[in-house]
Amino acid sequence: MDSLTFMKEAFEALVTRGVIDGSALTEVNIPDEEFEVFEKEFGVCVPEEVRSYLRAYGRSFRMLAAPVPDDLYCASPYNADVMKQICEMTPDEIAGIDEDDRFDLTVTWSDILNVDKEDPLKDLREATEGLRFFASQVKNPDIDEEKMKRFLPVGSWMSAGALCIDTSKKKEDVDLDDLSTWQIRWFDHEEFDWEEAGYIGEDGEVTGGIMFPDLEAFIKLYLYGAYDEAYLVQCEDWEEDPEDKSDWVQ
Repeated sequence: MDSLTFMKEAFEALVTRGVIDGSALTEVNIPDEEFEVFEKEFGVCVPEEVRSYLRAYGRSFRMLAAPVPDDLYCASPYNADVMKQICEMTPDEIAGIDEDDRFDLTVTWSDILNVDKEDPLKDLREATEGLRFFASQVKNPDIDEEKMKRFLPVGSWMSAGALCIDTSKKKEDVDLDDLSTWQIRWFDHEEFDWEEAGYIGEDGEVTGGIMFPDLEAFIKLYLYGAYDEAYLVQCEDWEEDPEDKSDWVQ
């Protein structure tokens, strides 16, 4: 499946899942020339999967909730196990995992990029400017704009800081067993000492916190609802009422 079809079907899945009404999606046209202007302005390449993510549909909502495994944070074996489920299993297969091996789930909010029909790259531009300004405020004096140019925001993890694609990492090189190859990095907005936070490598280069192997994994979690069925099973096991999915959008 090509990246644009994948992204279009992801937003359509929000309708099928009952998170949004179909009227929340509109057609949008973003010609290559607009991306080229953005690339020259910020000195960063916009990968094809990010272009598809923005071109799929216009949308006015910025925040989505979804069932997410607890304690999903940066660069850990637990993180890798979660991503293998998201990338390699269907929601039904995840729900069918033996009870003792299931992850506990919590409905968790994260931000996606808004795409306004009149100015579709406005959110991307503002997110990029915001990330670079934040980087200029951290305690590490050697962090300059040049070191941040390869990071392109695609959302905000748990609404707590920029979730970015590291454009120096290629999708075809991603290895689920090698977290250093993963493309999606996080910059917690409460972390102002990036060396202490582990956002700087031994070579002095900025790495961010390693979060997702690629943008598709984040999309599968939040738009396709990778853990929807497992969440229903958990609610039944815990004798809890599942949340109304129509409340999972803002």
